[in-house]
Amino acid sequence: MHQTLSSGLRLAGTLLAAVFASASPPASAQAYPSKPITVVIQYPVGGPSDALARIVAPRMQAALGQPLVIDARVGAGGNIGTDAVAKARPDGYTLLLSSSGPLAISPWLYPKLPYNPLKDLAPVVQLAAVPLVLEVNEASPARSAAAFLSMLKANPGKYSFGSSGNGTPQHLSAALLGSLAGVTATHVPYKGQAPMANDLMGGQIDFAIDSMVSAMPNLATGRLRALAVTSRKRSPLLPEVPTLEEAGVPGYEALAWYGLLAPAGTPRAIVDKLNEAARKALDTPAVREQIARLGSAPVHATPEQFGAFIKAEHDKWGPIVKSTGAIVD
Repeated sequence: MHQTLSSGLRLAGTLLAAVFASASPPASAQAYPSKPITVVIQYPVGGPSDALARIVAPRMQAALGQPLVIDARVGAGGNIGTDAVAKARPDGYTLLLSSSGPLAISPWLYPKLPYNPLKDLAPVVQLAAVPLVLEVNEASPARSAAAFLSMLKANPGKYSFGSSGNGTPQHLSAALLGSLAGVTATHVPYKGQAPMANDLMGGQIDFAIDSMVSAMPNLATGRLRALAVTSRKRSPLLPEVPTLEEAGVPGYEALAWYGLLAPAGTPRAIVDKLNEAARKALDTPAVREQIARLGSAPVHATPEQFGAFIKAEHDKWGPIVKSTGAIVD
């Protein structure tokens, strides 16, 4: 009897150990992080990605107990930095702070893209979604978006718009407007936002859909006039400016969005730990205030929600890129 009782206790102990083991995170996840974490950004220091990284990283660092080191790997429209993270070890120590371009637009622009954003990266959390702004110069007769769209419809191809380059979010946002509003205009690509803005203020081009962060200084001086924002809701930075949907373009939405990702294959427990740390950071009043200055409310999202959003944006921009004929070799 004693032997039977002893065997039963051993069996019970084994079963309990198995239950507790299955309920506990893997040891590697429990110990994570045990060293600094690198956060790769794909654009130059001083841009929106860098600003977001520097806003969120200190708060995540406090939650995780390890430094977050920002590493700018610039080039090829953000594809160099994205590819580096896609090929990094999936251990949670190399992360990517990316945006709509490399994740949703580049797959349609680059025939030989070295990574697949839908397969090679694990979404962690979306951080922000910044609207763009439809703008004209101060001499333009258009005082509203509705009046401006009427001008475009009455004069197909007469007016021109500028962008930071072929296939950029600014270019494709204007192409989306053309598709949904049934208007046509001539695209003039520039090598960057600054020369485009200078020509818009000088009257060499007629309008642009530009990043709100980049546009705000010239809007504040009155040299440019905001006619509409590209989000579904009005922006707190320009509360008096209507959305394009309000101006008569149903379904229009174009956002410059940003989020945190890890290499595919990163353990789920680590992804969840990073998501939790990021969401805690976004709940901090100081972080919310700083992100609001960029034109966005913090976006709370699970990894699944962010992944579904990336897929929806990828599918949305494909036909628009194809309609423009833009390709980057």
